[in-house]
Amino acid sequence: MIQYAKTKYGTLESVKSNAGLALFRGVRYAKPPVGSLRFAPPQEPDPWEGVIPCDTYGPIAPQGPLDLHDETGALKKVMPGYPYPPKIDEDCLFLNVYTPAENENDRLPVMFYIHGGGFQNWFGSCYEYCGDGLASHGVVVVTLNYRMNVFGFFAHPHLKRESETGCCGNYGILDQIQALRWVRENIKAFGGDPENITIFGQSAGAMSVQTLCCSPLTRGWFRHAAMHSGGGLYAFAGRPQQPDMEEKSLAFLEFCGCKTLEELRAMPWETLEQHSLEFQRFKGQTFSLTTDGWVLPQSAEDTLKAGHMAQVDYLFGCTVDEGIRKMPPYFASNLAPAVRALGRTLVEKGYKAPYVYCFDRPQPGDDIGTPHSCDNRYVFCSLAESWRPYGQEDYALSEQMMTYWTNFAKTGDPNGEGLACWEPYDSRELVMRLAVEGCAMADLDTDGSLKQREQQLLDLMGN
Repeated sequence: MIQYAKTKYGTLESVKSNAGLALFRGVRYAKPPVGSLRFAPPQEPDPWEGVIPCDTYGPIAPQGPLDLHDETGALKKVMPGYPYPPKIDEDCLFLNVYTPAENENDRLPVMFYIHGGGFQNWFGSCYEYCGDGLASHGVVVVTLNYRMNVFGFFAHPHLKRESETGCCGNYGILDQIQALRWVRENIKAFGGDPENITIFGQSAGAMSVQTLCCSPLTRGWFRHAAMHSGGGLYAFAGRPQQPDMEEKSLAFLEFCGCKTLEELRAMPWETLEQHSLEFQRFKGQTFSLTTDGWVLPQSAEDTLKAGHMAQVDYLFGCTVDEGIRKMPPYFASNLAPAVRALGRTLVEKGYKAPYVYCFDRPQPGDDIGTPHSCDNRYVFCSLAESWRPYGQEDYALSEQMMTYWTNFAKTGDPNGEGLACWEPYDSRELVMRLAVEGCAMADLDTDGSLKQREQQLLDLMGN
C-alpha cells in the first residue's frame, strides 16, 4: 500500500479504504474558484511544504439541497467513510485516488471517472462511485468534483473580454480538463501509468467524456473512453449554442438584480446558487454545456462527421429501458438509437470498432424496471448502499462488468478468460446484453423500430 505520494505540488499521505487499499481523499487539483476566479478557467493549485493527510473528502460543488432519502422515502444508508450529506462549498475542485499499487513503479492503468447529474448536481465522492471494486482488479481509480450549473457554465458576453481565447463558459468542462492534466502529471506517484488512461462517465459524465473526445485541448491525453447512458448522436434533446447561453446569462444577471459581473462575483455563493435554482424554477432555464469555440469548437456530431473525434478505443451503451423496451419512459428514452447511431458512424468512418452494451437487469424490490443510472452500482460494485434486495446474481453480474471494464482499461479490449465473448460492433449491430441470467451478444431490435429511429439520427447528422 502506498502511504505517501510525492506530487509536483507537495507530498500527500493516504488512508486505508474500506477494502484496505490506499485512498487519497480530497486532493486539491486547482485553486479555489472564488472571487475573480468565479466564472474563470481553473488555475493550478499552489505548492505546499510538509505532508498533507488525505483523510477527508473535499467539499462538493454548489447545488440544490441533497435528498437524504431513497426511493422508498427511507433515510439513505450511510456507508463507512462516506458521510452524507457532504459539505457543499464553492471551493470544490478536489479529486480522490484509489490505488492498489504497492509502489510508484507499478504503472497500473488509470480509470478517470466523471459523474453525472445533468451538469446541475451530484459529486464524485459519492459511495455509488467508490473505487474499491474496480481498483481491486488492478487499476488506479480517480473520481472528481467539477463546477456545475451557473458556477460551471455561465457565459456572459463580457467574460470574453477577460479570456485569452476570446471564449467563455464551459468552466465545468475546463475543470475536468485540469483534473485530467493533474492526473497525467502526478499519477505516477500513485502507481499509475499516465500513458494508459481511460476516461469514463455516466449521463452528463458520458456527455463530458464525449466532449473531451471532441476537444482539441485533450488530444492524445487518454487511450480509452467509455460512455454510460449519455454518449451517442444527439443523445439528449439538443445542446445549446454559445449565443443561446450568452443570452441566458444576460437574462440571469438581470434576474439577480445585478448590473455588472463584479456584483455577481461578489455575491455569496449560497445566494447565487439560490438565484440559479429560482431561475430554473420560474424561468425554466439552466446552464450547461455549449459549443464555445474553444473547449468544444463544434458539436460532437459535427466533430465526428469531420473525422476529428479522438482515435481511441471506445466502449459505450445504455440500459434496456432507455429506448428499447416499450414502456413509459423513465428518462433519456432516446439513448438506445443514439448509441447505435454512434457505433455505426464510428465503424463507417474507419474508427476502430467500438464495444457496445445494453444493461438489462430489472431492479429488484419494485417495478421500476431498468432505469437510467441503475447500472452505476454494478460497474462500481456499490450495491451494498442501496435498500434494494440485491442477491448473489447481482453481485456476480457486477463482478463480470468490473472485469470487462478493467480489461478494457488495461488493453482497450474488454474480453478475458472466463467471460462471454464481447464482439466489436459491426453491420449486424449486435450488442453485449449484460444480464443476471448470462451475458451474451444479442440483437435487441426485435421489431425494427430501433433501426428506424437510428436512421433518423443519421439523417439529421447528414449521413
